[in-house]
Amino acid sequence: MGGKSPSTGVRAEEQVRFDFPRDYPLLAPNPSLRPDFTRNLPHIQPCVTSDGRPVPCIYDGELRELLHHEGWPGILNHAAVWLERAATLNLIAPDQGWEPVRRDYYRDYTVADAKDIQQVVDTRGGSMFRRAVYMRLVFENGNEQVRSTVLPERMHVNKDVVPSTIEEWPILLDGSAYGGKSLAVLVWPGKHPSGKPILNDTYWPETVSNVKDLKERARQYGCSKQLSDALRVLRKALSHWAPRGPFKLVVLLLARRPFSLIGCDSQIEMCPYVVDIHSPNLFASGPDTPVHAAAHRHQISRDLLAQMAGDSLPSEELDWTLLGAGSLGSKIAVHLARAGRGPRIVVDRSALSPHNAARHALIPIPDESGFLWTHDKATALCGALRGLKTEATPVTADVVEAIRSQSNRRYLGKKPWAIVNATASLAVQEALASTAGLPKSRVIETSLFGGGSVGVLTVEGPGRNPNTADLMTECYRLISEDASSEIVFGNDGASRQQVGQGCGSLTMTMSDGRLSLFAASMAEYLLRKQSSGLSDRIGEALIGRLSSDGLSLAWQTSAVEAVDVVKMESGSWCVRIGPFAKRKIESEVRRQPNIETGGALIGRLSEANRSVHVVDVLDAPEDSVKARGEFVLGTKGLRRRISSYINSTGGALYCVGTWHSHLVSSGPSKVDKATAKLLSLAEQSPLVLLIHTPSGFRGLLADVC
Repeated sequence: MGGKSPSTGVRAEEQVRFDFPRDYPLLAPNPSLRPDFTRNLPHIQPCVTSDGRPVPCIYDGELRELLHHEGWPGILNHAAVWLERAATLNLIAPDQGWEPVRRDYYRDYTVADAKDIQQVVDTRGGSMFRRAVYMRLVFENGNEQVRSTVLPERMHVNKDVVPSTIEEWPILLDGSAYGGKSLAVLVWPGKHPSGKPILNDTYWPETVSNVKDLKERARQYGCSKQLSDALRVLRKALSHWAPRGPFKLVVLLLARRPFSLIGCDSQIEMCPYVVDIHSPNLFASGPDTPVHAAAHRHQISRDLLAQMAGDSLPSEELDWTLLGAGSLGSKIAVHLARAGRGPRIVVDRSALSPHNAARHALIPIPDESGFLWTHDKATALCGALRGLKTEATPVTADVVEAIRSQSNRRYLGKKPWAIVNATASLAVQEALASTAGLPKSRVIETSLFGGGSVGVLTVEGPGRNPNTADLMTECYRLISEDASSEIVFGNDGASRQQVGQGCGSLTMTMSDGRLSLFAASMAEYLLRKQSSGLSDRIGEALIGRLSSDGLSLAWQTSAVEAVDVVKMESGSWCVRIGPFAKRKIESEVRRQPNIETGGALIGRLSEANRSVHVVDVLDAPEDSVKARGEFVLGTKGLRRRISSYINSTGGALYCVGTWHSHLVSSGPSKVDKATAKLLSLAEQSPLVLLIHTPSGFRGLLADVC
């Protein structure tokens, strides 16, 4: 053969053996190297073949997937590239990060908060005991699997705490599963006499099989004394205890690497092991007591969830409040929590009912009584979110009362990033729009219409202008312009469903999958906005429409500028003129600058916030009078056009008054006031007389004259 690499011993010509399984080509061939090939390299599997050949990790994933993606040539190419990099010590590089010792295929595993544990490591070197729990599974062939978790609680080990700290009990009567509580010992290296931290820059394959090997590995990592000291403390504590055992002890050797680990900002690598301990002598077979290397699994944390969502958490937490913990609200909350960004407060007064199981994010726990599915929704949802490391406070109060309360900050939060309304309640929407004393937070509205055929998401603008009522009124206008108006306004899909004999619930019937389509889209929007921030200029109205095949959504996003708020000449009412309506009025005034002009106003009235929301205008009929000092709205065809508009929106939008222009900046004339007086006698609802002047809008309300 030719030469070999002086640093790794990789030869100029290497033989790679491929073992083809019986199910090839469904399964991929397994590569292996010569038996004396060095294992002190990264990207080598912890296992060896039955005849002692090291197995290289040539692909970050399953080889069978590589085979079906790139074929047999792809496997050969990856093997050749691996050997080239092994020969030049380029399997890992500082800019890529240190690859931890491969532990993919170990049966035992330990769940631990890596970031928390890495932070305990200092340059003084040391050890620490922590509380641990485990489950031991026993298989028919006698093999065991240990699933352990290292808890954050630090323990001071002595003879007095051992009896209450270490214990094991059967979970299943057939002896196949046991639960236990025990200890984990963490040990880490200190520094050289020169003051430099002890580093380990050698990639040792995982070969620990007994206590003797474990102590040798600790020596290689520079923490031999720390491990011996910790085991001495534990042995002394157990020596006062009557013979008992075995119990599982978790050992974490914390190696300091020359640079940060892959995907991590720490140089500390955790190497977990599990070993049986007994009283009173600690290890039943002394240095020959078996030790099992374990794989590490991250603890569920908001950071981990954000990472898996392809996101990172901001340095400052963005607390948000959810109103409504029903089907849509619960799904949005769970989606966000799975990305590490769940709500901080959940407000809902109602309790779960059996029919909620059809679409709610939570799943009923089987029990004969059914009582486990009758918690109030807020408490049940917050309890589930804790499993995703989201600590949310349930508020079991009426949402409207919570909003209107003088102490609403206690219910809604002091200053949440946003208040997300998923109640589908008009009363809640009105309360949100009419309450000036809300925390300085923008409201995000989420709603479904037409049996889950159309979804709406609105986001208030800065300073809550446009507010949630402005935006929903704007959405009605946008929906009325296309084919979805018949679906939404013809029948919104809500019906009273019998959920028990003599009991009904007003709800929309739809599949869980359909609701989930909208909930997922809405959650993705919220996730993106929590990262990028809400607009500091505009509000937004998003309308999602279900495709004809029911498999996808198409979202239309409309930027909505601030509305013009016009106080009435008398009374407490105001007119909120949407940007679309304002542009139409101003365009008409520019088109006829030397005469007064006008038309009819389309929108909605809100008794709760004493405002008139104007989102559209109808042109003046052809029999209208337009002159320099006078405008008289005609009647020809006007009633038909208004009725058509009302019908197209199912009554959601209607005529709320009239507008006309003045050529000079003046308030309502005597004619305007007389007209308002006449209208107030003819109409049961308030009507607006809006006046456009060169210096802005003026307004008069018919029912206050």
